[in-house]
Amino acid sequence: MLGLAIIFLTISANAASANSLQQEFQQAAKKYHVPVKVLMSVSYNETLWESHNGKPSVAGGYGIMHLTDVSASAVTSSKNGLKVAAKTTASQTLKKAAALTGKSVKTLKTDTKANIEGGAALLAFYQKQLGKSLTSDVNSWYGAVEKYSQDGTKQAAAFFANHVYKTIKSGASKSGTIITAQKVSPLKDQSEDAQLQSTPGATDGPDGLPIEWIPALYKEFDNKGDYGNYDIANRPSDGLKIDYIVIHNTETTFDEAINLFSTTASYTSANYVVSSVQGTVAEMVQPQNVAWHAGNWYINSHSIGIEHEGYAAVGGYWYTEAMYQSSADLVKYLAAKYNIPLNRQHIIGHDNVPGLTPASQKTMHWDPGTYWDWNHYFDLLGVNFKDSQGAGESNIITITPDANHNLTADSGQKVTDAGVTLPLKGSNFVYLYKQPSFSSDLIADKDFTTADSGTTEKDDWTDKAVEGQQFYKIGQSGDWTEIDYGGQNAWFYNPDNANTTGATGKVVTPIGSKAISVYGSAYPSQSLLKKNKVTGIKPSPIYTMQPGQHYVFGGEVTSDYFNSHFDSNRAKNVIKGTDKYVQIQFNHRIAFVKAADVTVK
Repeated sequence: MLGLAIIFLTISANAASANSLQQEFQQAAKKYHVPVKVLMSVSYNETLWESHNGKPSVAGGYGIMHLTDVSASAVTSSKNGLKVAAKTTASQTLKKAAALTGKSVKTLKTDTKANIEGGAALLAFYQKQLGKSLTSDVNSWYGAVEKYSQDGTKQAAAFFANHVYKTIKSGASKSGTIITAQKVSPLKDQSEDAQLQSTPGATDGPDGLPIEWIPALYKEFDNKGDYGNYDIANRPSDGLKIDYIVIHNTETTFDEAINLFSTTASYTSANYVVSSVQGTVAEMVQPQNVAWHAGNWYINSHSIGIEHEGYAAVGGYWYTEAMYQSSADLVKYLAAKYNIPLNRQHIIGHDNVPGLTPASQKTMHWDPGTYWDWNHYFDLLGVNFKDSQGAGESNIITITPDANHNLTADSGQKVTDAGVTLPLKGSNFVYLYKQPSFSSDLIADKDFTTADSGTTEKDDWTDKAVEGQQFYKIGQSGDWTEIDYGGQNAWFYNPDNANTTGATGKVVTPIGSKAISVYGSAYPSQSLLKKNKVTGIKPSPIYTMQPGQHYVFGGEVTSDYFNSHFDSNRAKNVIKGTDKYVQIQFNHRIAFVKAADVTVK
């Protein structure tokens, strides 16, 4: 009975905590005469009701109301010496909330009840500033909600406000805290009273997205064929199908990333850059053109790159909800326009992009990193990883880490940055071991390290299977699950399947009794490339797949190579081969095998 008592007490404690949060919203709403659903929805769209243990976001926002302190975000990373991003034009809402409530800045940062009161006081202040009454009608607070966002343009402010009212309309629930659904018809004409500026310019994005055209640099740097920072093309009309969207983080501020791509001969660019502060978007390379972003020319040629202002791991700083929402809306639009599947073999991180050679595997990037919330991001895309995807082989599992059964201090697991321990909470992966035991070594990758075992370092991608990725389950030993991963058997902790969800789909296995080659691209044969006067490019195997191994199918493509030239977007720049390749989820990164070498079933 003791176990049941502990479970009951735990459930009761969680319910009491959720009840307490709901009450704190109600009390603050009553105190400042703000509709409680408006207050709760603003908080939900700022932070998903997360306080992040008092740590600021990349945008310098504190607590579940995301009260901003710009100066607090101007800290320096010990790793790269770059400042954590924050727009200096953002309002100091933390100090304003302190003045309105009489509470100290420190209290507003660390005490959830006080933080909620600060948010309520701000909403009431903005409502009165607009000359509106403190009415109980949720529809009459649209202008105040826009102002709460601190966005300086009509597009950005309306984007935030529309999401707030969308949440009220649909309802929201998290850990027992609830907004019940309600029909809404917000008075959007109030935005005219907020005196916001409009950003002109033709851009390629969904209606309502706060997006601006800021072109990346495109010029010749000498008379010997050196140019940058991207290639013009005519995708997909020229034969280059757009198959992927690659998620990056900048490791710089928004402005620094924009300057890098638009004013310097950096030989790098992205199609879009998303700000963490307001969720505003800069389109820098039109999707039909090829941005230089992924470190793999084949993937560049077939992808759209989206950079996100932020850092993969700097202290406790976290990605903002405004950025997640803007990015997800953009990805949904692009995926629908270019028929890109909404799954983790096509909506990928930079860390999922393979190298073109074994040597390049070691230098491939690992962003957006350990704390990018793939589960929430795909929720915004309308995809639930816990739903079975597709039909066919049933021995497939989707990695769906559970915070209570994944990385735990009791197991001795940790995440480190140059040996310094980082937070476990929010990690998006499961560790992979050589044997079914926490005392076993972590697996390693031959092209990443010469060591026999992996590490807990945040940039060691070799021993981490990430949320949403799918693998073939070989077997189970107690609380441990075994999968085929990168040419080896790997084990991860999975009590009662807490960290996985069963799925269905197609599985790829080698034909015959010999190992087959695994590639980082789907390039044509070297003879065809040579015939088209392409030199220095050779389709190189990066791994081998042994007989009897199984990997999850990600689609079939026909080989091609984008033979780009400055100021040329002719269709003949695309060299089309005849070889068919099959994409697979091989390890932490995707990969390709020749269709003639495998069976798919």
